[in-house]
Amino acid sequence: MALQGRRGKLRDVRSPERSSITAVGDVREALQALKASMRDLLAAVPGMQGFRPVDLEKALGVDLKLAWKLTHIAQSGDPFACVRHLPGPLGIKITAKAATKCGVPRDTVTQMIAAMSFAQEVGLKWAGNKRAFELLSANLSTAQDGRFISEHRRKLYEGGMHVWGMRASTAFRVDVIAPDARGKHVDCITVRGFVDLERLRFDASWRLESAAVIDDVGKLNTRRTLTPLEPCPSAQPPYLIPSLCSAALPQLRPSMLGKMQGLELGEGEVGRASVATVVHGCGMRRIQPIGNSAGHSGIFQVFRLRTPSEAQVMVFAVHRSLLADGVQPDATVYSDLNAAPERSMQYSLGDRLHCGVELARLPKGIASVRVDGVPRLAAFLEDRMRGLAWDPSEFVVFRAEVNFPPIPSSLALEVPQPGA
Repeated sequence: MALQGRRGKLRDVRSPERSSITAVGDVREALQALKASMRDLLAAVPGMQGFRPVDLEKALGVDLKLAWKLTHIAQSGDPFACVRHLPGPLGIKITAKAATKCGVPRDTVTQMIAAMSFAQEVGLKWAGNKRAFELLSANLSTAQDGRFISEHRRKLYEGGMHVWGMRASTAFRVDVIAPDARGKHVDCITVRGFVDLERLRFDASWRLESAAVIDDVGKLNTRRTLTPLEPCPSAQPPYLIPSLCSAALPQLRPSMLGKMQGLELGEGEVGRASVATVVHGCGMRRIQPIGNSAGHSGIFQVFRLRTPSEAQVMVFAVHRSLLADGVQPDATVYSDLNAAPERSMQYSLGDRLHCGVELARLPKGIASVRVDGVPRLAAFLEDRMRGLAWDPSEFVVFRAEVNFPPIPSSLALEVPQPGA
């Protein structure tokens, strides 16, 4: 009945007297109803271990591409952002049949079908055709993210730096992904660190997390060998990249948390005397098979943040052979308040945070990678890539940024592999 009531109101979109602003509001309302019905359907699927596409693929028995669309409709923070994930009539039919077969209540399935059909109907009447609907929605979604008010996150940052005794102007990470020499697995180089890392309390020690490979079920792969990207003086811990760090560095020492390697800043100077740019990284071989496989459904890069920072920047460079035409990553910030100790990647719908992630493709590729405070970063990346016989011109590069990111949280970039 609720859907029918909204339908009677939204059908007025066809009236020439209605303003475009009102029409946009009506379309937004229909998309909100679709999101709610999709969330209800996914919540009713028996055996769902999480809300990632791979979880729905296993629990519902649909292919990964369709599961990708359904989960992203449910998780879209902005209703207009879900428009590009709307499945066609066949996808809706397959979803309804699979949901009914696995035990989802018939009323829940019926509501999803009605909401999906109505959102598409109203959207097409508003925009004129499917392509225009997608373009208009994308523009509205971008504008809404651009107006996102970050004042509360700023206050969280200011409070956090006093509580934890540390802060940074920028937390950044660059991941470069390419096929290995045999074309069977994915290799990676990762560079990460902090610009203007500052200690605000004498007794504040801090741990810098190093790279790790974790599969879809949260299992840490400890067999992958990490290789330094630059020789370090013996007095410095491994994986540090001195050429990208500031001249003056705080005392750093290797650390272990369980089976996880990392770097730790000991106690030391406070205030401006402690400010430093610290950059570390490594190379990793054969981190996962190419294509859909047990434990790996796609490329899921997670930038976990535990340090109060004014900005979080993540650059993702992927070889074009690993990216389907026209695909760009889904960028999402997840809360880690409920993160499992074993670092599971199975986030739930409730873990999603609406932080206005700015995602852009860099048209000039690796050469245009910029992080304020690390001026030689692009040249360093190109040099290491050529050392691995990787041609920088063959990589598609994306940049995601969050202003005043909350902690503890993770910025995740996710893309399906071609053919998955």
